[in-house]
Amino acid sequence: MTARRPFDRPNAARRALDLMIARNGGLGDYLRDLARASVCAAVMAGCGMSHGGTDGGPVADSGSGDGGTVTDSGTDAGPPPPPPPPATLCAGDVYQAVHGLTPTESPTYLGAWTVGLGRSPIYALDEIGEACGDASDRAGCDAELQRAQEETWQNALISTTGDDVVVRTDPADVLAFLGTIDTPNEAALVVWHAGYEIYCAGPHLSSVETLPDGFRVYAYQAGGGCGEPWVTTRFTFHVSPAGEMTLEDEREVAREEDFGCIGRRPEGLQAATGERATLGQYFAHVARLEASAVAAFDVMIDELSRLGAPEGLLDAAREAREDEVRHAASMGEVACSYGATPLRPDIAPARERSAFEIALENAVEGCVRETFGALVGAHQALAAEDPAIAAAMRGVADDEIRHAELSWSVAAWLEPQLSPSERARIDQARRDAIVALRHQASGEPDPDLRRLAGMPSAAQAVRFVDHLANDLWA
Repeated sequence: MTARRPFDRPNAARRALDLMIARNGGLGDYLRDLARASVCAAVMAGCGMSHGGTDGGPVADSGSGDGGTVTDSGTDAGPPPPPPPPATLCAGDVYQAVHGLTPTESPTYLGAWTVGLGRSPIYALDEIGEACGDASDRAGCDAELQRAQEETWQNALISTTGDDVVVRTDPADVLAFLGTIDTPNEAALVVWHAGYEIYCAGPHLSSVETLPDGFRVYAYQAGGGCGEPWVTTRFTFHVSPAGEMTLEDEREVAREEDFGCIGRRPEGLQAATGERATLGQYFAHVARLEASAVAAFDVMIDELSRLGAPEGLLDAAREAREDEVRHAASMGEVACSYGATPLRPDIAPARERSAFEIALENAVEGCVRETFGALVGAHQALAAEDPAIAAAMRGVADDEIRHAELSWSVAAWLEPQLSPSERARIDQARRDAIVALRHQASGEPDPDLRRLAGMPSAAQAVRFVDHLANDLWA
């Protein structure tokens, strides 16, 4: 997109694209340049990039380094579903990580910091007090705090008292600061610091139960990667007064389709259960997802027509639908070449949706996932060592870039027609999708997918999300 179109309207989505055009000549040029730079960097580094994980134990990649003291109780029977969270755990949909504590010290400022997006590695999840508020050398304290934030890549407690900045990433240091674990929020904080998520919003909520011998904490992890479902798992821990975590139960509570390395998914797409252990099986699933994108654009065409969209948008959507037909065929051919049979999607019948619901799906599936998927496709076209896969991905990548541009154009046309509260909800959904995408991108793909199919490593994929978060999604 190198010029404004008649249906463009001034709004956040339009301004983001205008800025991208001014800097790079268009969204497509930006995505191609970013993919090219990533491949060149990998070659210069000897393709030795990797993504740091944890040192064993059931601890998320995005969390604390060694996960604290965790033992397995060995029990097969799990507890009942979590009770409602205690009032102190959440404020609305925000986890109150540093509230409700009785620590051994009383710093002027205390914050729970976690892995974030963009150029800043971590961000404040919850805070009490003013950072460096009582420092005699405010500039020096602020600089030390900034340096700590830039050098920390895991869940941490950061405090300031006077000119002193203390970063607690080691579980022993956190437990020494908390002392005896005697409040629900302290028990939750121990589990959060070990790399588990405390959910205060969505269909799965965390909770804490007070027991005679400690606390029971319900927390979550979600994980997956390219070619794999995104699985949410609930963990139930007993946390003793000494801060020891004992795993009581672990169970899958949700399974979502493959994350954003594949393009737009239609509402009602059912998760597939087939094996994806081989390259052929992976592309069999990709062919299924490309076929499901045909249905997604069928729905888009019908809905945009009903809403009175400009003909330019409808033409672009029709063209995108035909692209996806070709993509399904080409990915199916790759699957067959590796001895697998392409799969067909299972999609529930479409329902009539409001303009808000359509815009919400477009923000998540198009402006976030499809944009990221276009970038991944451009990377594959350059990095795949299998010539047939590289050739197929060159055509797919160019088309997917146009599909991403279409998503932003739909947002530019549709979102201004919504109410302020609806636009705020869409902005939040877009932010939530970015956070989820970054976690999903941290899953390391199979070595054959990286080498033969050109999939980015976890480190590369996370950097892609961070670049997009700074340059386009901010």
